[in-house]
Amino acid sequence: MIKHVRKFTLLVMVSLLLVMSVVSAQDKKIIVTAQEMGPDDVPTLDPAIASDVPSVQITVLIFPEIGRFNEVTAELESGIGTWTYNDEQTVFTITLADLAWVKYNAETDAVEQVLDAEGNPRMVTASDVAYSYSRVGPDYLGVYQAFVSDVTVLDDKTLEITAVNPGLTFLNVLGMWFSAATPQFLIEEVGDTWIEPENIATYGPFAVKNWTHGESITLINNPFFAGANAIPAAKVDEVLFRFLDEETQTAAFEAGELDASEVAGSQYERITADPTLSAQLTEGLGTCTYYYGFNVRKAPFDDPRAVLAFSQAIDRELLTEEVTGRGEIPAGFFTLPTLQAAPQQADYPEYAVLTDLEGAKALWEEYLADTGKTNADFALTILHNNSTLHANIAQAIQQMWKDTLGVEVAIATQDFGTYLDQRKDADIFRAAWCKDYSDTNNFLFDVFHSSVNTDSGFSNAEYDALVAQAATLSDNVERAALYAEAERLLVRDAATIAPIYYYTAQSLTSDRIERTHSVIGREYYEKWDVKSN
Repeated sequence: MIKHVRKFTLLVMVSLLLVMSVVSAQDKKIIVTAQEMGPDDVPTLDPAIASDVPSVQITVLIFPEIGRFNEVTAELESGIGTWTYNDEQTVFTITLADLAWVKYNAETDAVEQVLDAEGNPRMVTASDVAYSYSRVGPDYLGVYQAFVSDVTVLDDKTLEITAVNPGLTFLNVLGMWFSAATPQFLIEEVGDTWIEPENIATYGPFAVKNWTHGESITLINNPFFAGANAIPAAKVDEVLFRFLDEETQTAAFEAGELDASEVAGSQYERITADPTLSAQLTEGLGTCTYYYGFNVRKAPFDDPRAVLAFSQAIDRELLTEEVTGRGEIPAGFFTLPTLQAAPQQADYPEYAVLTDLEGAKALWEEYLADTGKTNADFALTILHNNSTLHANIAQAIQQMWKDTLGVEVAIATQDFGTYLDQRKDADIFRAAWCKDYSDTNNFLFDVFHSSVNTDSGFSNAEYDALVAQAATLSDNVERAALYAEAERLLVRDAATIAPIYYYTAQSLTSDRIERTHSVIGREYYEKWDVKSN
């Protein structure tokens, strides 16, 4: 009897533990999202070298910046640091908040502080930030060098940064992800594998729980992050990021598998007509310009006439109406028109590139006649990363170039990481630039000044002089006039790109989620919450 009683009691206890475990899991606040991810793996979690939207989206949650652009107003706020500056606005003194390095322990299923050799918690220091600045990757090295001339560590919590040019425009760099700290102690110990989940140390509102390459990343609430200035502690327990194409995202959202998703263009009309889905839909202006880049290092695109002919042969209105279908705005300039000091196409119509099929055909024929080439002399390929949308656009443009110019162009597709590595060698590549901060300098200097590592190989002294001068001025009307001249060179007279459209932003959000809606191209999930039942 006693034996059976003990066995029964043990079974009851096990059952209770299982019930408690299930209840505990159900009580967790978990958000499942695919926004800003795409179908491929995130290229990196290293804020010093991140340059793509998925990587930046994750890094700002685990490695917050010195400054933080408010996702609703786009204004710069204090992040992990506060700052003062001298009267000349040339020297900026940064004071860091008290933050501990942490990592997720899979064995205990808990976020734990990283300890030093003496067993004390490792804290984020000014040296950790300076170390990040010393590691800025090639895609943003030119931007960093254009802003920063010197970084000096004053003590554990204070560093001094000297700006290249006087003025508060410099503050924009404090809101960029390479202004985050990175763990020198860890990177020197394990090398490039420091970003893997079993190694990575972070300090933001979230830590990395899991990274299943090619499928998902799970972030977990960091209980040691109590908030830092404008960055609050996270309200949710976990955020699961799934890597999905837009078409798959929409279907997954409707199946209840996602709390937040992007909207596939092919489904947009149906969603807006559906009473339930349209109530879950949020729309706004986008933060990116979609464009095609041309390799100006080799023929035919070493001649701006060829680039302009291919650009004019793209029917932007047809693309945005029939292929993308979400209200995108055909682009004649590279710069988003909503940015500070942005030249407006209506003010400079002769500088913008417009669809002109007859003009494109005549210009291409002129190029062929002058060079003695024929269409058969060129074997050109468009490179784009995995995406149903990018594939549909490429196929449409492929047909436009065949119909208007008589040129047969192939299409190649790569996963996102490979595409980023290979596009500098491609004949033609799909690309998008999304704003890092709300000023035209971020588009025209930070992408195409010759000091910056541009994929197309563009370098033009007149262009450099225009955007460099504009960066030193405070009058936005004067700046816009200089930027208009720069746009003329970029898209027409010394053409290297074909701007195609300005993004619009649509997202679907589950009714169970409370959230903000970002105007800066990255979401701050620490401000999101799951509604109580």
